[in-house]
Amino acid sequence: MSAAYALAQQAPTGLTITKATNKEVDLSWGGSATTFSVQRAVLGGSFSTIATVNTITRYADSTIDPYTTYQYQIVVGNSAPSNQVTVGPPPSGFNNVAPAPIVAGNPASGYGEDLSMTLDGNGDPAFAYLFVDPNQDGDGADTQLLFRSWNRAQYTWNPIVVVGTVGDVSSSSYNSTSLAYDRSSGTFVLASNFTTPTLSGIRIYVSADGGNTWTDKQNYTSASAGFYGPSVALANGNIYLAFIEDNASVRFYSGQLSAAGTSWVQKNPTKPANTDIAIFGTGVSVALDSAGNPAVAYWVPDTRSNESYNSILLFWRPLSTTTPVVVTDTQNNQSGVAVKLVFNGTNPRIALYGLRNNSTDDDDGDQVVISNDGGTTWQPPVLIPPDGHSSTDYPFDFALNSQGAGAFAFGQNEGSGDAVCGNPKVARSSDLVNWTTCAVADVSITQGFDPYPDSVQVTFGGNDKLYLMWKETYDNGSGVGVLLYREPPAGAATAPVIQPSASGQPQVSDGASFRPNIVSGSWVTVFGANFADAPGNWSNLDFSNGLPTTLEGMQVKINGTLAATYFANSSQINVQAPAGLSGSVTVQVFKNGVGSNTVTANAVAHAPALFTYTVDGKTFYPAAVFPNGTIVGDPAVAGSQVAKAHPNDVIELYSTGLGPSPAGVIVQTTGFSDPVTATLTLGSTSVQASVQGTFLVAPGEFQTNIAIPSGLAPGNYSLVLSTDGGSTQSGVIVPVTN
Repeated sequence: MSAAYALAQQAPTGLTITKATNKEVDLSWGGSATTFSVQRAVLGGSFSTIATVNTITRYADSTIDPYTTYQYQIVVGNSAPSNQVTVGPPPSGFNNVAPAPIVAGNPASGYGEDLSMTLDGNGDPAFAYLFVDPNQDGDGADTQLLFRSWNRAQYTWNPIVVVGTVGDVSSSSYNSTSLAYDRSSGTFVLASNFTTPTLSGIRIYVSADGGNTWTDKQNYTSASAGFYGPSVALANGNIYLAFIEDNASVRFYSGQLSAAGTSWVQKNPTKPANTDIAIFGTGVSVALDSAGNPAVAYWVPDTRSNESYNSILLFWRPLSTTTPVVVTDTQNNQSGVAVKLVFNGTNPRIALYGLRNNSTDDDDGDQVVISNDGGTTWQPPVLIPPDGHSSTDYPFDFALNSQGAGAFAFGQNEGSGDAVCGNPKVARSSDLVNWTTCAVADVSITQGFDPYPDSVQVTFGGNDKLYLMWKETYDNGSGVGVLLYREPPAGAATAPVIQPSASGQPQVSDGASFRPNIVSGSWVTVFGANFADAPGNWSNLDFSNGLPTTLEGMQVKINGTLAATYFANSSQINVQAPAGLSGSVTVQVFKNGVGSNTVTANAVAHAPALFTYTVDGKTFYPAAVFPNGTIVGDPAVAGSQVAKAHPNDVIELYSTGLGPSPAGVIVQTTGFSDPVTATLTLGSTSVQASVQGTFLVAPGEFQTNIAIPSGLAPGNYSLVLSTDGGSTQSGVIVPVTN
C-alpha cells in the first residue's frame, strides 16, 4: 500500500459545528484526504451520506428540518468515521433545564419563581426566572433575575446568566418578570419588578448578544405609587410595555427600542363607566396582533356599591383613540384575578382567572374568553374543566398554535382525590370552546410532578408542538428546579443513543467524578440521548429480589449483564456495574426493549472517585458530614447549615470505585481492607490526614472517616484519597478554620 493511499484512508478528526441555526448547520473537520463523505442521521436513526466534498474540510448543510435533532460524522474510504457531533433543538420529553443549586445539602427553595419563556430566532426556548434568597438566609433582598437559552451548535443549555439583583419581588398573583424577543434585530428584552431599601419600580434590561450580557436600559420608579406586574412585547425594532401603577392606572409605553427610554411615549387608558383604577398586584398582559398592533388586557374594580367583589376585565388598544372595552367580569364573586392576552391573527383571546357563576366548584376560576371582531365584542367566557373534582388556579399560562388551537397550563391547588391525570394540568382545545384537561404525558410519567407549581409557562413551537415549563419542587427523581417538556416532533426517532455528555464527559464514566474507568460494583454514569421519557429514581421500586434493573422503561447491559439502575432521565442513566468486570467491556442501553448503539468502557480494579456537591458551579466540596450530621462546607458560600472543619475534627467522606464490591444486592456495612490515604494540600504544602477507617456502607458506596490534622492552618485544602495506585479527582475542597 502506498504512503499516499494510507494517508488518504486515515480517519478525519476534530469534527465540530461552527454554526447552527434552524436553517443551516456548518461543519468543519481535520484531515488531508481528497474526498470526504458527510454523513447525517436523525438522532436515534442510521447514518447515510448526504454529500461528498473534495479537498476542503468544511460543509454547510441547508437541507435540515428546524425541529429535528441530527448527528453528523465524516468518513474517508474504508477508514473509521470521525467523531460524531449532535445538533438541533432541545431534547424531547422532560428535562430539568435549570436544577436548583444545593445549599446546605438541600435544593435551594425559591429557585424558578416567576418564570417567563419566549422563543429565540431559531424557535428554541429561552427563559428568565427569579432565584429568591440565593444564600437562603430568609432575606429576599439579594434575589437574582436569571436567564438561560439553548445552544444548538453545542446541543446544550448555555450557562445561566445573572441579569441583575432585583430584591424581594416574587409574586403568587402575577409574574414580576416578562421576557420578549425581537426576530428583526435578534434582541432580548426583560422587564422586571425591582426593589431596594430606598427605591422600587420596573426595570428594563436589554441584550443584543443572545442573552450573554445585559444592559440596564430604563427604570420606572415613583415615590408615591408602586409599579407592578410588567408585560413586554417586541416587533420590528419597537418596544411595547405595560404595567400597573398602584393608585393610578395602567401605564403603557411604546417607541424604538434603540432610542433612549426617556423618548418612549407614555399613554394611559380612560376609565369606562362603573370602573376604577387598575387592580393592585394583578399585573397586565400585552400582546401584538398579526399586523403588529399592540393591545393590553387588565382588571379593574367595579365602583358600584353593591358590586364590591366584582372585578371587570378590560381590553384596550393603546395606539388607537378608543376607550377600553369591557370583556367580562367576575359577577361579584371574586376580586383576586389574573390575565393573559394572545392573538389569533387580529382577533384577541384572553385567558383569565376569576370565579364566575359558571364555576362548578368554589375554586374553578380558569376561563377563556374570545373575540372574533378584533376585540369590539366578546363571547361569554368558557370554563376550563378541572381534572376530576379539583380546582383550576393561578399560576396559569395560555398559548395558541398557528391554527388557533389553544393550550392552557395551570395549577391545581385543591382536589377531592378523583383526579386521573398527572401534573402539571394542561387543557387543550381546537376551537377554544370544547376543552380537554389532562397532563402532557401518561400518568405513569407525570404523577410525581407538582400539581401546583409556583410558576408555569406554555408556548407552541413553529411546528405547533408544545413547550411546557414549570418550577418543580417535588424531589421525585426529576430533581428540584425548572423543568421543560418538549412535545416530540412527528417522525422523531426514539431509539436510545449512547454519546458523550453535552459537557464533554465520556459516554461511560464513573458515577462521581465522570472519568472513564469503571470498577465492578461501583457506580457508573452512561450519557446519551432518547433515554427516559421522564426523570426518575428507584425510590418507589421493589427491592425484594435484589436491586432493580429496569427504571422508567430503561435498562443497561454491561458485558451482557443487566446492571442495577438507580436514576434515569432523557440524557443520563446511573447504574451499578455488575461483578466480574475486567478490561474492555461492552455497554448498551435499552428503552422499552429497543437497543442503542454499543460502546466500550474500560474496567479496572481501582478507580476511586469522591461524591461531591457544589453551590456556585465552581467550587466542589466533598459530600461529607461531621459525626453529628452537619455538612462540610463554607457557610459564606453554602449558607449557615454547613460548617468548616477544625483541626482534629473527624469528617465522613463518601466515594465509589475504591475497589470491587458486591453488585445487584443490598449490602450490610463491611470493612475495606486495602490501605487508604488522605492528602490535604494548600499551595505547595501537603499533609496526610489520619484515616480512621473505610467501610462499604451501601451498594457501590464507601465511607472513609478522616481526622483533620492538628495545627492545620486555615484555608481551602484540596483533598485526594488514594488506594492501590488510584486516586480520587482533583479540585475537591475541604474548608478548614481555627
